[in-house]
Amino acid sequence: MFQAKVVLNGHAGPIYAASWDGNFLYSSSGDKYVTRWDLTEGLQDSSFTVKLEHAAYALKAGEGFCFIGCTDGTLLGIDTETKNMAWEHNFFGNAWFSLSIDTKHGWLVAGDSEGNLVVLELQTGKRILHLPLAAGKIRTLSIVNNNCYVSTQLIGVLVFSCENWNELASWEPNELGSNVLYADMQKNELITGGRDAHLVISNSVYEIIKRIPAHYQTIYGLIRVGNQFVTASMDKTIKIWSPDFSKVDQRIEFKDGGHNRSVNGLVFVDNQTFVSYGDDKKIVVWKKAPVILHSDN
Repeated sequence: MFQAKVVLNGHAGPIYAASWDGNFLYSSSGDKYVTRWDLTEGLQDSSFTVKLEHAAYALKAGEGFCFIGCTDGTLLGIDTETKNMAWEHNFFGNAWFSLSIDTKHGWLVAGDSEGNLVVLELQTGKRILHLPLAAGKIRTLSIVNNNCYVSTQLIGVLVFSCENWNELASWEPNELGSNVLYADMQKNELITGGRDAHLVISNSVYEIIKRIPAHYQTIYGLIRVGNQFVTASMDKTIKIWSPDFSKVDQRIEFKDGGHNRSVNGLVFVDNQTFVSYGDDKKIVVWKKAPVILHSDN
């Protein structure tokens, strides 16, 4: 069972995005601040705070940077060591909804509210590629095995090659678009969730093999922690699933230390730990309780 170990309070608005870089957790909020947290101490790192002109829906930390995508279209690259801004751009004036780091190529891949997909150099912010997909909001960008999975509001999920950005496939697993995607390479399956409150499992050739009514409202989070999956929803709940999604191993509500408003996302920390955040301004660090073995002696 997962237990709430630390509750991080500090933001004055709903928390829209969070990212773990292996050392610190970064979070962005409706209060127009990006903050850094030390999860070991359970404290805010006051040496790193970014005040924004507009709130940020998209945030990604890694490779020595914190990348921030704001609602006015501003995209920032912050050096997390020097805490200086490395670069800043505003290409289209649309809110950014998703960011992903391609470590192989040294790229930042970004998606906005109007379906613009942009590839930038991490270090310089130089624009390498622009794909106008006309797909509505790009909710999730997942880079796995040199493919980029693009979850969109209007036209389902698109798959691109990261080598030449040719479109490899497209399919519509969720009604009303997919918000989250997890590529399970062990089973060669793709798991998506969206506004239809369903988890959908598709096979390696993008055929739907299972639909699971998972929540009562929009699904905003889907990660794997150890051998279990975790989902989060606008319905205020977090669910811990068995490896094959055959049952819910644990349901986390406000009374269990969870959230009392929409849970806006989940962040994987390690195989025993994850983070949830939501409209209630809270960040909760969840840790798996050790199994206690009872002896008959």
